[in-house]
Amino acid sequence: MYEPVLTEFATTDPEQACALIAEAYRDNRLRVRGSVENYRFEHNRCDVGDVQIDLLHNTLTTEIVIQPLGKVVLLRVLGGEVQVEDSFGDRRLAAGDVFVASHPGSGYRTGMHGSRLQITSIDLSLFAGIDPAQDGAAIERLRYEPVSLEKAQRWRRTVEYMTGLFSEPDVENGPLVLGAAGRLMAAMALDTFTAGTGDGRPCDRRDAVPDTVRRGIAFLEANPDLDLGVADIARACRVSVRALQLAFRRHLDTTPMAYLRRVRLDRARAELRDAEPGGGTTVTGVAAKWGFLGGSRFSAQYRAAFGESPSDTLRKR
Repeated sequence: MYEPVLTEFATTDPEQACALIAEAYRDNRLRVRGSVENYRFEHNRCDVGDVQIDLLHNTLTTEIVIQPLGKVVLLRVLGGEVQVEDSFGDRRLAAGDVFVASHPGSGYRTGMHGSRLQITSIDLSLFAGIDPAQDGAAIERLRYEPVSLEKAQRWRRTVEYMTGLFSEPDVENGPLVLGAAGRLMAAMALDTFTAGTGDGRPCDRRDAVPDTVRRGIAFLEANPDLDLGVADIARACRVSVRALQLAFRRHLDTTPMAYLRRVRLDRARAELRDAEPGGGTTVTGVAAKWGFLGGSRFSAQYRAAFGESPSDTLRKR
């Protein structure tokens, strides 16, 4: 593990995208279908050595052949559709799905259809350090179907915590912090993506967490800055307003708009926490940016969610 290296890359040239894929994922083939005039590829990476966290956006249908990486690669679909073909079969994933890409020792083929992905890669050495007596057995217990909604949300929070920790400007992370962070990611990966007590079969999980909820969550988390109403969310999920509301109430015990409010509170907290001293950031300005027009109401909701006032968060930066 070493100090975080943050990189950003964007191109409209498929050949440049292919070169980056080859460097980042040991790929040797990339094919784009559709008019390259409308092609755009974006890749942002936080690299700390044994762990890489990537955001990848690909606007057209793209087929990529990935050679064995020798790492555990964990994908979260933020938008669009993804198809993975490997020794475990042919899987089709949609927004909201969180899953293991393939066995670390196996190559795979993936098709991305206007996709936005969060990709977390963890070196196998970190898993060996968690339980040396396992002798690699933990990796063989990985499951390749999308995890439950609860586990998906827990994994999202873990990755967001890690990227937030490593994205703070002018903050050096010592070897103890970096080592602990790597072990945390490996431990959370095993807890999230291996079978445990109470885990049902994949078909049981699919029945319990409908596509409507997964699509709704992915849409809201990807677009919290848009002026959205419940009808807009339902349209994105391709269901009626009533069906959307019933799905959120049944499986999350909340409403779509309440979920959106919590996502915006999370974004507001991140902005307050990461504000530069003397940079002019104000609680009022952040609240307005994320759609909270009443200062006192924003403060009350913020305190209920995080146990402190927004001004306290801003002062701690």
